[in-house]
Amino acid sequence: MTDEIDLVARERPDVAPYSLAAKAAVRRRLADPGGRPVRPRPRPYVLLAGGTALLAAAGVAAVTIVLTGPETRPATVSPGVVRLPKVSAMSAEEVLGRAARAVTDLSPRDDQFVKVSSQTMYESTVVGEGEKESRYLYRTKRTIWLSADGTRDGALKIDYLEPRAYPGWPIPPEAYREKGTEWMRLPACDSVRDTAYTTLKKLPADPEKMRAYLYDRPRGDNPPDTGAWTAVGDLLRETYVPAPQRAALFKAAATIPGVTVAENIEDAAGRSGIGVGRVSGGVREEIIFDPSTYELLGERGIVVDEKEAKAPAGSLVASTAQLEVTADDTAPEVDDPHAGCG
Repeated sequence: MTDEIDLVARERPDVAPYSLAAKAAVRRRLADPGGRPVRPRPRPYVLLAGGTALLAAAGVAAVTIVLTGPETRPATVSPGVVRLPKVSAMSAEEVLGRAARAVTDLSPRDDQFVKVSSQTMYESTVVGEGEKESRYLYRTKRTIWLSADGTRDGALKIDYLEPRAYPGWPIPPEAYREKGTEWMRLPACDSVRDTAYTTLKKLPADPEKMRAYLYDRPRGDNPPDTGAWTAVGDLLRETYVPAPQRAALFKAAATIPGVTVAENIEDAAGRSGIGVGRVSGGVREEIIFDPSTYELLGERGIVVDEKEAKAPAGSLVASTAQLEVTADDTAPEVDDPHAGCG
């Protein structure tokens, strides 16, 4: 994922693998570096790693769903193995452009910007005095402008939304600390160019070659399978991947050991797609693809082990929707003295 976390490596939390919850925590530290430390819950990677999701239903503190039908089986390139009940991830009032879909034939010029609008909800763990732990669901609307060829500074706008309760936990006072709108400048660093449109359109369109590319990407101390799985999400979030590469990415992801595929999975905007996921830290973390175009619709996380996740089994603890992807001639100019390549 091309985001402010990759731009400021010194801020990253000590978590392996680098989950979306961890990235969300770093975003908050970047927005308020002087605030109380926020520590995301580490997700062990015995076999798997992954994504996140957004809490459902307006006016409810937490949403619980019950998985029905057969267990998910190991994924094949052919989708449609498990049917899970549909869940409305958010009310219509809370989702901008619920009917909006990512543009399937976007071809930005090198001097343009890829603009991505999304809505997110991630788990957040706050560790206060005496190592006392509290949890909540951190929610935002995000609009990001990224240089199509990675040579120009971009921008990120974050609108903070009302937090939600992490299932079974009260909302801590810290959850309400972030309000209003935050702007960040995204410098044209190497990490930006790594997922710039001009780079992504050169990726392999063949699934086997794409798989090899996923395993060849830098993965830090993570095991090879974990690194490859993490790379799938990083290449899709807040970017635009052309159609041939999207299809190859989906098919390559399904071959990573531990990955399973499920159909009829809803993103935060209520759109149904194919969920490609792994289990990490007691949560099945899924990347949701459009079944016909393989566009990224969003991600979600559902508790499968309540002891490990510290939430009731079946709880929806994370969800996102990538609502719209367009090309802009310019990006907003942001006066951000903290921006830099680290």
